Amino acid sequence: MNKLLNKITLISSSLLLSTVVANAQTTICYKDKWNTPSTIEVTKLDGGECASKYSIKDMEEKGWRVLDIKVQSNQNSLSYKYLLTNDKLLKKEVKKVDTNNTTKKLSFQAFGVKIENIKDNKTVIDIGNLIIGQSGVVIHLHDNDKRLIVANAKVISSDDTSSTIEFSSFDDIEQEALPTSKRGAQKGDILALNYLYTSSMLIAPNQEAFQIVRENFKYNNFLHSDIFATQLKINEEPFPSKKTIQEFAIKQNLRTIFIVLEDKVYVIDAKTFKTLTNYDISYASSKSELPFYTRIEKIEEAPLDFDFNFDLSIFNFLLDEEDKFEEKKSYDNNSYENYYKNILGIK
Repeated sequence: MNKLLNKITLISSSLLLSTVVANAQTTICYKDKWNTPSTIEVTKLDGGECASKYSIKDMEEKGWRVLDIKVQSNQNSLSYKYLLTNDKLLKKEVKKVDTNNTTKKLSFQAFGVKIENIKDNKTVIDIGNLIIGQSGVVIHLHDNDKRLIVANAKVISSDDTSSTIEFSSFDDIEQEALPTSKRGAQKGDILALNYLYTSSMLIAPNQEAFQIVRENFKYNNFLHSDIFATQLKINEEPFPSKKTIQEFAIKQNLRTIFIVLEDKVYVIDAKTFKTLTNYDISYASSKSELPFYTRIEKIEEAPLDFDFNFDLSIFNFLLDEEDKFEEKKSYDNNSYENYYKNILGIK
């Protein structure tokens, strides 16, 4: 226990060095030996003001905010340490994201419309000026108050007065132990677009850009990037491919991905991986913390394990990893900016 307290003291001292002001109120909360990163933000933390009674979400609702986070791996578990403050004097003036300077207007609010027609697994709705790649789900109502998601949906075309929506199977929540419905979208079902668009993931080059986005999109619930980093550490994958980012977001039930790149923040639909819009962003720091802002200690790459018993399936592996290899090569040779330009297809 003394060793743990010493470690916490050292961490708090280094973190507070550049942020403490007179009468600052700070606290350190922690959780040791935790093995489910996806639940850490709603898990009761030990120590400090958390006192084994409050989670990070609880603390934020009480007016506290996270100044810093440290995650360390220990065998098959993770240890989390959070530095929090509720002192308004510590808040710097927040720079703004220019949400008016964009070519595509995007609302993060979900909305529903009744499906009146279906042809070739598509429907046309009387709502125009949607963004290609916007997604949602189809909800079937039954037994008066019961709801069942029966399909995914995405916008494939749109003009001033109408939009065409294409359906696909809903396989976001795969659980072999639970029964699944083979029912698809039908007339009378509800098309819910922008489904969970306020549940988001954020990739930023440094802490300043990270905090600016979070402050400017207050209605979005951002999963901390350290949660993503811990998953990469477990997988021994230091370079997140597009496939890895997308699969992680969907698994966490996140529907929008924010990526800060140079002087813009791009908003991507997690399901379709289409860029929905972008906003101008201004921040002073030019430092990039590769491959994205995180406090996780170095993520080691898994060693290659060659099997010299020749198997033709290796070619399938190579095909599956082709995109990842290209992205890793871009990361190795260039910078954070070029790496994510490659992922987003920006020249």
